[in-house]
Amino acid sequence: MKLAVVGLVVAMSAISAAAQVPSRPNMPRPAPRDTTRAADSAATDSARAKELIKWAAPDSIMSALMTRPGYSVTRYQGVKVRFNANARTLYLEGGPAGVARGITLLVGDTITYNDSTKVVLARGDTLVLRDPTRGNSDVVALGEMTYNVELRRGSVTNISTSLESGEQWFVGGSRAGFVSDTTAGKATAFYVRSGTITSCDDSIPDYHFASKQIKLVSKNLLVARPAVLYIGDVPVFWLPFIFQDMRSGRRSGILTPRFGVNEIARNSPSYRRHVDNVGYYFAINDFMDAQLSLDWRSGASSTDSDPGWVKINGQWRYRWLERFLSGSFAVSRLSQRDGRRNTAISWDHAQDFSQTSRLTTNINYVTSTDLQRRNTFDPNQALATIVSRASYQQKVGPASFSIGGSRTQYPGREEVAQDFPNFSISTPTLALAKWLEWTPSLNVNNSERFKLDRNGEFAYRFGFLNGVLDSTRLTSDSRQSDLNFTTPLKIFGFSLSNSIRVSDRESNDPRRISIINQDDPTQRTDRIFARTYSTEVDWNTSFSLPQLLPTSLKLSPSISIGNVDGSRAYWVRTEQTGGRYVNQSKRLTYGISASPTLFGLFPGLGPISRFRHTISPTIGYNYAPAAEISREFLAALNTDPTSYIGSLASNNISLNLSQVLEGKLRSKDTSSTADPRKIKLLAIGMTPIAYDFERKRATGNSGFLNETMNFDFNSDLLPGFRMGVGYSLFQGAVTSDTSKFKPFRTSLEASFNINGNSGIFGAITRIFGRAVPMDPRMQRVEPSADDALNQRVASTPVAGVAARDRMFSMPQTESWQASFTFSSTRQRPPSGNAQVVEFDPAAICRPFLEANQLFNYELCVEQQERNPSSALPVDPITAGGPFIRQPSRENLNSQMSFHITPKWSASWGTNYDFREREFGSQVVTLQRELHDWRAIFAFSRTPTGNFSFNFFIALNAQPDIKFDYNRQTYSQ
Repeated sequence: MKLAVVGLVVAMSAISAAAQVPSRPNMPRPAPRDTTRAADSAATDSARAKELIKWAAPDSIMSALMTRPGYSVTRYQGVKVRFNANARTLYLEGGPAGVARGITLLVGDTITYNDSTKVVLARGDTLVLRDPTRGNSDVVALGEMTYNVELRRGSVTNISTSLESGEQWFVGGSRAGFVSDTTAGKATAFYVRSGTITSCDDSIPDYHFASKQIKLVSKNLLVARPAVLYIGDVPVFWLPFIFQDMRSGRRSGILTPRFGVNEIARNSPSYRRHVDNVGYYFAINDFMDAQLSLDWRSGASSTDSDPGWVKINGQWRYRWLERFLSGSFAVSRLSQRDGRRNTAISWDHAQDFSQTSRLTTNINYVTSTDLQRRNTFDPNQALATIVSRASYQQKVGPASFSIGGSRTQYPGREEVAQDFPNFSISTPTLALAKWLEWTPSLNVNNSERFKLDRNGEFAYRFGFLNGVLDSTRLTSDSRQSDLNFTTPLKIFGFSLSNSIRVSDRESNDPRRISIINQDDPTQRTDRIFARTYSTEVDWNTSFSLPQLLPTSLKLSPSISIGNVDGSRAYWVRTEQTGGRYVNQSKRLTYGISASPTLFGLFPGLGPISRFRHTISPTIGYNYAPAAEISREFLAALNTDPTSYIGSLASNNISLNLSQVLEGKLRSKDTSSTADPRKIKLLAIGMTPIAYDFERKRATGNSGFLNETMNFDFNSDLLPGFRMGVGYSLFQGAVTSDTSKFKPFRTSLEASFNINGNSGIFGAITRIFGRAVPMDPRMQRVEPSADDALNQRVASTPVAGVAARDRMFSMPQTESWQASFTFSSTRQRPPSGNAQVVEFDPAAICRPFLEANQLFNYELCVEQQERNPSSALPVDPITAGGPFIRQPSRENLNSQMSFHITPKWSASWGTNYDFREREFGSQVVTLQRELHDWRAIFAFSRTPTGNFSFNFFIALNAQPDIKFDYNRQTYSQ
């Protein structure tokens, strides 16, 4: 019959049905609020699925029936409807026709619904089934669909649907059956024959997996067997099965092993098989999880440098937000076939006990730094130190204190540096009265170094072993403890500064010291001290008047009580005094300083409308009368009294100068009220320099007081540009009248970043008509957060889930970019009769050569050349000790990334040693974007000689589906 009347069937039972057809089909009305979708969790989603059918507005009777409690509603709608009352069958035709029961909706060209059997038969070119309980995606079919709305069971031809599991997967098949779980799980199981699976959303996918049998459980699991990978229409790979876990949240399960094709079938007799990540993941509860895995490298055809090994990894992670607690604990155990072992432990913990107290730890420890360094294929880890840190911060009233420390292990040797405990307490300015302000602070630091390689004549202990002369390499320990307490007061606007300093040093490194006879400095006696130590106790007081002319010259007069020898403390004890304290004298120092700011404005040029040159000098003058220094004090320092000039009157002037040249860019928008953008063209800074007129008069030599001077340059024209230069100004001690003013460059550091939009490169690009932003800063695009492969690439500590894909990390940029860092360090050659100990890596590593351990010898030499051990455990305050000549070093580190084509990108990181004239490390990566796939070629070489080559093609949606080739070789 034509749809001119309304048919209504109501079965007054526990489960009833209501049918509705529009009364005026030619007059569409706004669709009413669908109360039947209240249970749909997606109903409140702003990105609601497209509306499949527009229901006509119900009349008052229908509305009352549809909202009646205790009943479920079935709705029908179509252009034509025929109802068989005896068979309880409804035939619908329309564009489109639809049947909805609860929140399940079926739309097609023609629909036959039997209310007795609850079966819907739909036919048409395009049939759509929407069941929110099985997911957000619709089931689309071409041809025919049978569906039991009560049992949620059906069959369909030419099905297609999609599912979410991190990525969106599209599933299709020629014939399928499906059934929905009516329990609380409410999952839908699909059974597909001759189906396809892909993550490509193109109408004609670039790739797909073809499978004879597919089982899909919504929000749970996807399984297919067997599976053939097609690229376009070409079959390229066969898999016995594929599966995908679609459950949300964390689930326990087997980890995906990592191995290449060459692990299954070796392509070379010398290839060593290598398998990683064989293990299991445990989802313990909502607050913690754990992981246990095994790594293995074959011991076939083993060598001294590569004996093969087994590595067991365990990690426990926890995160308890309500307790403000998070962290992880990891352990790795490496066992080599030659019997050597290495255990690595990492513990990362952060906890807030309250808003004013916090504990953080980052502990890393290995039992063998040599094995940790030798078995890595990451160049960054080959020379990186292994650092542990822990700290606790607490705020009590206005005061804040912290206690903590750090521990550092050095790769390839047993040297350890430890800074613990480090304690500090500070307060903001405390107003004790309207006229009195107090700002105290206390800092305590303790630094220790263990197992430092000795150099020079006491580096070995010689003895006879079985009648043969033998030697043993010796090590030393050292300690330095410092206490600083400052208690400045401000009284009626006058500043009174007070400070107390205690420094204690100790070293068990034997030294030969030339002792100066204080009564006859021409006589010197060499003595060997098995242990050296020193303690310095000092206090200083200064008084500053209120600033004069604060808006112009900013004059600041001051009076201070300081030491005659400002480079040493007031009380001193050393090994020269036998542990007895001696003291020097104090004297008044009068000073005044001025710190004006001068600037000039100059006409602009090109895109710069105006230049501004700012000079900020700080000029100071100090005077202190002459004083005496006792012979006992000079003897404690082992200083020659005939050449000592530290007790002369002080009549010096100091200068600290900083300059900044800025440019104001022209604005194209003349109507804008915003200030034009400014850039820093060049900034120059320098360390203060002081000149003493009295020293010049008394010695006839230079009057400069600084032993060193540093310059610093930076600019906004190059992103990250900075250059620093350091000089040693004097040959000899500056407190001696025999020192000579002879500047010598000791360090040079320069670094900058550059890309295709920077400076001259951006200007050239604009000439050829390409739009380039004026902003010279880096134009970097971060990797997509939902890229599964990029999510894996992350750095990790020494133990735990290793960052095996670190070398595959490639920055994605709009244009090419590069960063360069150059560093150069060298020592001033010693002068006079100083004891010179040459630092010779070959001599340090000679025991390996004598033991015929050629690999360990070459490894030791390379380690000492690139990351040498400390020459002296602690810098002594006593003169006359040996001078350790360290080799000069010049290194260039660079990192470049660029696009060869729109789809090809490359990255190259390297380190070059100018002294050795060789590259220390190499990391080269090529990457090709293949729409849904990614192809990566990677090569790396560490400073130890280990190299690896990797090639794989991985699916972006599931990186474990890949073709992998790995070649890892240890240095021979």
